Amino acid sequence: MNFYLKTFLLLLLLSLSIFGIHYLIVDHPTIPLWKTYSFLGVAAFITVSALKYVFGLVPDKLGFAFLALVFIKFGIVLIMFPELITGPSLSKVEVLGFLIPYFIFLFLEAAIVIKWLNQN
Repeated sequence: MNFYLKTFLLLLLLSLSIFGIHYLIVDHPTIPLWKTYSFLGVAAFITVSALKYVFGLVPDKLGFAFLALVFIKFGIVLIMFPELITGPSLSKVEVLGFLIPYFIFLFLEAAIVIKWLNQN
């Protein structure tokens, strides 16, 4: 099976699973869960795809590319989710409700890339 299709299906399955669990736990979050998980899923897929492309061009710069993409994704998070820095004050639970999925997807991106590098 194609790498991109496998990655897409894995991220889709994970996004839907974690979304379902998170939806059952949290009541009426300030930041909509569908927006959070759709952004994180798409961003993770773009990140892994871009890293695959960079690896094909310059494999020794993969770490720098990963770091740059993480910073770009963080910047986009601040633009797409202004509630995190402005607007009504979010409780710790609401902030963690966004940060925990963010770091889960970040860990998943790293795990996909590490597994893929070990296969090469």
